[in-house]
Amino acid sequence: MPLLCINLLVLVLLPLSLSCDSQTLPIEVQLNFLDLVRTHLDNTRENITDELQNLSCLELKHKPPNCTTEKADFVETLLIQACEMQSLRLQQTKTLARFVQMSIACPCPKKPTKDPSVKSQKRMARNPGKKQIKKLCKANAILSCMTLCYEKLNTLLMDA
Repeated sequence: MPLLCINLLVLVLLPLSLSCDSQTLPIEVQLNFLDLVRTHLDNTRENITDELQNLSCLELKHKPPNCTTEKADFVETLLIQACEMQSLRLQQTKTLARFVQMSIACPCPKKPTKDPSVKSQKRMARNPGKKQIKKLCKANAILSCMTLCYEKLNTLLMDA
């Protein structure tokens, strides 16, 4: 039960902690996408698809945020996606996450630093290959949602 409460609290507070004071307009996000982000998005998708070529991704427990709601805040959703992608710490997604943050003029919030006097106790990964595959699958899901956000944004701006 306490885990459920913590998860609900995180879901409520996460958007607030990732909100950005950026005044980037959707048209600017679209132009930056056309100029910079599209190439990195395509390259990242190609790299991850190549790595997952003979592997299957299971259903993810945590769905990445997407822009399918009526009043989706594209800038905030793209920031959350970029921060999730950055937190995966995959070589394939590092550049894309940085370019998305630059294109919306909003960096990911910094995590609080640990006290250097406290030694971290990391568990050894039992099967590092399995963990890498899971990260690649999550990155692939984020890429799909990110692509959908940019497509929806382009459609909305063309109709306006």
